[in-house]
Formats: sequence, structure tokens, C-alpha cells
Amino acid sequence: MTTPTQASSASPQDEMLPFLNNFHDIFTTIGVLILLVGLAMGSGQVMNSLDLPQDGMGWQYAVIALLVGVSVIIWMLSALLVGKQRRILPGIVLSASFSITATIVLIWGYTQLLIHGFGINESMMDNPFQAAEQMEFGREAVLAVAAELPFTIRILPVIMGLSFLIPVAVYYWSFRLPFAGGLAGLGLVGSVVAIQFIQDPYMTIVNLPTVYVLVGVALLVGGIFFDMRDPGRSTRLSGTAFWLHFFAAPILLSAVLNVTQIGWTFSEADFADFENNNLLMAMAQDNGQAVRLAVIALIIIGCFAIISLLINRRALIVSGLLTAGVSIGAVVNATGMDTGSVIAVTLLLLGGVVVLLGAAWNPVRRILLIPFPSTGLIGRIFPPADGSVG
Repeated sequence: MTTPTQASSASPQDEMLPFLNNFHDIFTTIGVLILLVGLAMGSGQVMNSLDLPQDGMGWQYAVIALLVGVSVIIWMLSALLVGKQRRILPGIVLSASFSITATIVLIWGYTQLLIHGFGINESMMDNPFQAAEQMEFGREAVLAVAAELPFTIRILPVIMGLSFLIPVAVYYWSFRLPFAGGLAGLGLVGSVVAIQFIQDPYMTIVNLPTVYVLVGVALLVGGIFFDMRDPGRSTRLSGTAFWLHFFAAPILLSAVLNVTQIGWTFSEADFADFENNNLLMAMAQDNGQAVRLAVIALIIIGCFAIISLLINRRALIVSGLLTAGVSIGAVVNATGMDTGSVIAVTLLLLGGVVVLLGAAWNPVRRILLIPFPSTGLIGRIFPPADGSVG
């Protein structure tokens, strides 16, 4: 008598997909996308039929009413597909759509409160900036503008952050979708930065490179915290950790590169010389600065690879692949090769490294984990490598 064979060939050390259950998820997601496009086009047709002037309040009320209606439909679909059927990929599309529509509605609601509740008008916004026009950028100029702005305007960055965080957090709490947990992490750190900004706008602006690094570190630590609660990588906590790592990697990578290029703080000259201090522009140049940034980027990505191996998370590496490709290309380009050769060598090197990591993931992990205990807190952060193959 034969026994049924297991459909999956995944080893215990392999990460399960935190964004896809099976092909039915893809099928359902196609339907969700078609439905959302239909809702958007239908809403546009409704607005055209109303024939309202776009600068009038009636037009705004109609748009917001339609957005609220779309949000309700998205929530009902989420209750069915995510809450009951646990469809992950459709849930990602629905949670992102709900977050966008709900955020727009909440921010619009606060602006109406400012205008009709607190009597804020355009001149109250312009006067503080006009008073600082003759002042050079610095603490006095920034504080002068902040002091003249009404408190209800000064807290607008916090309101915007909370307008994103609250809907995402409610969605995560209601449906326990890991992707929504990752979005909630972004909203949380964004809100914290916004709170710091309204407390001391000048110091926040000047220290933006440092703040950017701290945001990436906070998301990475959040991901590790969720991983600690699920060292077996088998529950939604692990899925939430995946998305926190996924969002942390590009933020942390670009933040460290910014610090390398500019320093931990901005100077007044940095604001005046934006083109030379823009990271993307700098890496696109054909000079020594681009090569230096590329080498540093590869070192950082190498550190990400080591951390990924230790915590058994491939998301950090995946998020840095684009930057790794650009960096390898910049280094190869410095050798004087033609464009075709640069692209070929870059793809060969990048693809080769990724394939080698994929093939030897668990053996390399076992070597790296030798100095670390396999039990206790460290054992939960760095789960042991039991498999002998990649």
C-alpha cells in the first residue's frame, strides 16, 4: 500500500511565503484588482454625472463620500477573504487600498476641522513664512515660523502620521494580516518622527540623516522582536517580522549611505547644494565618489547578508538586491568596460552570489552560529540550523 507523497519539498529551515498561500490566492487577487479598478472607474463616472465644480465643497463631499463607500466595500471584502478564508495576497492588496482611502478621508476631515472649526485661513499659513523670508536658514528662522503657526497647524504632521497608523492598526487588529502589521510599523515610526518634529523642528531637520538611520534600526529591531516570539517561523508573528525586515532593509541601507555621503547631520550648505548631496544623483555619476558609495553599499549589503543568515531571514537581502546591482555596476564600470560588458558582468556576479547563498544557506548558517548558544534569548533570535542542505 502506497502512502501519499507530500506536495511540498520545503525543508524545515525554509521560510514559508508570507504573501502567498497557493495559486487560488493569485486567482482571487486578480479578481480583487479588477474589482478595485472597476470601483475607481465607476466612481469617476458618478463624479462626471454629478457635474459639480471642482473648486466647490459639493465636489469634495461627493469625492469623500465615494471614498468612504469604497473603504466600506474593501472592509467587507477583507472580512470575507482575509478574516474568514485567510487569503494573504488579496489581503495585501485590500489592506493597502483600505489604508490609502482611509488616510485620505481622515486627513481631509482634519483639514475641514481646521477651516470650519478653528477658522484657519490661507493668510494664517502665509504670514509666518513671509516673516522668515529675510532670515537665513537656521534655528531662529525655523522657530520663528513655528511660533507664528497655530498649534492646530503645527501638529499636522502628527495628524497625518496617525491618519495612516490608525486605519492600518485597526486592520491588523481585526484581521491579523502580517502585511498590515508591517505597514503599522512604518506608521508607528513615522508618527514618532512627526512628534519629535513638532517638539523641535529645527533639530529634527538638521539631524534627518541620523533620524533616518534610527527609523531603519527601529523597524529591524521590531522584526527581530516578532521573530523572537516565533523562532520556528510558523505563525503570523513570523509573517509580520518578515514585512518589518522587508521595509527596514532599503530604509537602513539608504540611510547609512546618506550618512556616509553627508554625515550624521545636515549643515546649511547641504541644503543649498542639493544636487551634489542627493544620493541617487551621486551614485549615477561616473566618478570616484560613485565608486566609493558603491563599495560602501556592498559592504553594508554584506553585513545585511550576515545578519540575514544569523536570524534566518532572506528579506533583508532581497530588499537590497537592486542597490547591490547598481553598486556592482558602478564598481565594474570604473574598470572602463563598455556598457554591455558592465551589464553582463554585473548580472553574472549578482546572480552568482544569490544562487550560492540559496544553495548553501543552511551550511553557512551552521558555521556562523557556532559561537552562539542554541537556547535562551540568543537561541530565539538566532534559531539553530538543523538542515544540511540549502
